[in-house]
Amino acid sequence: MSTNRIVRIVVGLALIGYGVYSANAWFYLGVLPLITGIINWCPLETKMGTCDPTSGCCATPAANENTDSACCATPAAAQAAPKQAVNFSFTVKKGKIEVLGTGCKKCKDLEMAAAEAVKELGSDYEVIKVEDIAEIAKYGVTSTPALVVDGVVKSTGRVLSVDEIKELIKS
Repeated sequence: MSTNRIVRIVVGLALIGYGVYSANAWFYLGVLPLITGIINWCPLETKMGTCDPTSGCCATPAANENTDSACCATPAAAQAAPKQAVNFSFTVKKGKIEVLGTGCKKCKDLEMAAAEAVKELGSDYEVIKVEDIAEIAKYGVTSTPALVVDGVVKSTGRVLSVDEIKELIKS
């Protein structure tokens, strides 16, 4: 008998006992977990996604102990049906390049050079311009423009060439 089933039976009996003892409506609330524990079927498992009737097994280890339950049992029609492949396509951002600066010409030049380096490498880096002084101060940068690759300050106080930025991205 699975732990999940035992817990439902114990909770159901406890609620029924409390309802009888205090003479209130808790009795009715205890009937549901008791019955689902006795017949070994829990509607919450199907709603919460821990039971997958199409695959014939439940996701929770406790539910896998007793696969003859109504939740985990697979109908014959589901067993005969072929499984369909699911294809997921998504793009994962490799990283983030931040150009720290207040908007001067050097800062804009560094931003353009970083964008060109990312383009030439064909990488998935995202180039972001950060002009907020408070955000710049969080990195401890005192001289702009500055280049930050994946949260690490790589250069401060000068405009890097496209080749220099490509080397920093690779390392």
